[in-house]
Amino acid sequence: MRLQEHLVRSTQRALDDVCRAALAVPVDRREWSPGGEARSVLNQMREVALTGTWFLPILAGGSVPSGVDHQAVAQEWSTVEECVDAARESIGALCQAMADFPDEGLEHEVHLPFGGGTVLPMSDVLALAGWNLVYHLGQINQIQLILGDREMH
Repeated sequence: MRLQEHLVRSTQRALDDVCRAALAVPVDRREWSPGGEARSVLNQMREVALTGTWFLPILAGGSVPSGVDHQAVAQEWSTVEECVDAARESIGALCQAMADFPDEGLEHEVHLPFGGGTVLPMSDVLALAGWNLVYHLGQINQIQLILGDREMH
């Protein structure tokens, strides 16, 4: 199995998990935040919906997208269900690009703005979308626990 195939499967599984968890949160609690800078389930899912759109330009050309106000775009989604639909579309396109990514490009390095700036090979970049989805899954699971929901969704 190629690395790309493995990462597509794990990204799709992470998407399914985060969507299922978000949809399991009661509708009246999806915009609730536990306080401070903690983000609501809807806010988390808006970022999830943007994940594919954000990473596609990196796979296509090796550069971080610019000139797009992702926060403004995210505000267009007013429900978790809308975010789930958008995420399935954008991450579906991303997974196709991941599957098609050439083996010879895996060692190409790109500069990313995370953590004050870092350089990663494309083999690592291909894994970042799935990692980001799992991060948001953990955040949503924490909100569920705070709300008293101990069920595995």
